[in-house]
Amino acid sequence: MVRVESPSSINTYKQCPRKYYYHYIEELPSSPSIHLIRGKIVHFVLENFFDIDNNIKTEDDLQLHLMFLLEKTWAENQSEFMELDLDENKIKSYYNESKDMLNSWFSRFRRNLQANMEKGTTFHQAFKDMTPRREEEFSSEKHNVRGFIDAIYESNGNAIILDYKTSKKMELTPEYRLQLGIYALMYHEKNGVLPAIVGIDFLRYPELLVQVDEQLVEDAKREVDWMHTKTVSTNLEDYPQKPSPLCKWSNGQCDYYKECFGNL
Repeated sequence: MVRVESPSSINTYKQCPRKYYYHYIEELPSSPSIHLIRGKIVHFVLENFFDIDNNIKTEDDLQLHLMFLLEKTWAENQSEFMELDLDENKIKSYYNESKDMLNSWFSRFRRNLQANMEKGTTFHQAFKDMTPRREEEFSSEKHNVRGFIDAIYESNGNAIILDYKTSKKMELTPEYRLQLGIYALMYHEKNGVLPAIVGIDFLRYPELLVQVDEQLVEDAKREVDWMHTKTVSTNLEDYPQKPSPLCKWSNGQCDYYKECFGNL
């Protein structure tokens, strides 16, 4: 059986085949993480930011709306924070960091909105023109891969695909490049045309954009096909450990460290 993969599952396998086995084949639970919870909240806020009512009429109203969504969503996830072994001040620091990165994102959004309004477009029309399709699931039946795309901007037959990251480093890693290539592959299969640009929006930094070409897509196809050859088996021994600093570090360890190394 050919498994349906995703950018996350492929990058997990590359990080450590044994971790892939425990997570995607054995489906062992993973531990809660402040990074995962915060990432989920920020993505939710940006997904719902564009749903506004007619009472919002200025850029300042929009920023208040964004901050309200963050505060509300953070509070709604309080039970998840309570499961973490972190003190209140540490969690508060992550809240403030999230607030800063969303404000940084909004500063760029505000400048683009104002530029559109300077062309004679009304506030609400300019906002509508800048509203992307959000959190859409794409899949490729031909290559058995799927994933969720955070934001798709389409205009005059061209598409720009963006993925939000809360990372502290602005860097197009091989993992991110593969993810973007897979997004371009899936978009092409669904729409019959390649997106013009794919990119990472690091939120606290400007977007890192990549012009889509055939090489990007072909590299993604090759990686996905390679992955399928590696994950046919459901036997543990076919997924070797790949020890690295990601197994255990000063203040944490891999979710499956005990399965691999016991209580060492």
